[in-house]
Amino acid sequence: MKVLVTGASGNAGQAVCRELLQAGHQVRMADVMPSGVINEGAAEFVRCDTRTVSDVQQAVRGMDGVIHLAAWHCAHQPPVSDDTIFAVNVDGTYNVLEACRKEGIRSIVYASSMAYGWGSVYGVSKVIGEDLCRAYHEMTGASIAMLRYHEFIPRPYLEFGARLLRNGVDRRDIASATVKALEAAAAEKFGLFQTIIHTSHGMPEPIRADFARLGADWCEQQVPGSAKLLDSYGIELPQEVEQHDLSEAKRVMGWQPRVGFIDFLRDLKLRDEQGLRIRGLVVPSELPN
Repeated sequence: MKVLVTGASGNAGQAVCRELLQAGHQVRMADVMPSGVINEGAAEFVRCDTRTVSDVQQAVRGMDGVIHLAAWHCAHQPPVSDDTIFAVNVDGTYNVLEACRKEGIRSIVYASSMAYGWGSVYGVSKVIGEDLCRAYHEMTGASIAMLRYHEFIPRPYLEFGARLLRNGVDRRDIASATVKALEAAAAEKFGLFQTIIHTSHGMPEPIRADFARLGADWCEQQVPGSAKLLDSYGIELPQEVEQHDLSEAKRVMGWQPRVGFIDFLRDLKLRDEQGLRIRGLVVPSELPN
């Protein structure tokens, strides 16, 4: 497929573009500036501010599918105004969907969020974005996936590991889910589909629900030496692990997460044994693509 990725220079966009290229798709990266992380010649780049209709129309032209990631979020550093968040996330999404309608594009993935709701302008922007997706599905019959991502903001390595037990997800899982969703849309496996994209740790329910008390022993069983690592690096375990039923994503899109807390512990153990720098690491730049 010829695939447009908006917000291609962002944290998720870089990983999604790599995943698309590895899957054999042709990629057009659209953003206000190039990221420089994709090999020159591997993907096309077009400058695109989604608030500008002509930019969006040029970016969408000639594509088979669109992955719409371009957005500001409330946790962005440095912070941006609520006016900017609303304009990019709402007006930008309208412009992208309208360009898709005019171009006849029938395979779309929209980046929603677990912050969906009425507690912030960002959350409201995702409510409106999903409503726009529903409207465009009704108007055009296009297959549209709305993916409610958990948090994948770049973090210090040790904080990233701890967040996997709470509301964190590895961007490699974000990327694989997004590409799987687009391919499922192209195969018309759904009309309008919404699902959560989160981490799965494969732990028994009693352990998940009482992780502060039982988690360290469970981790030790999975990765010997974990208890010492948790103590040495001050990784606090939550009272319970946040987990969602991801079976629908597997059934409809053929996707399931690959990176969980045990994978982080294996990586941490290897780095520790090799005497590698740990406390100064930042995810995702220090992890494999």
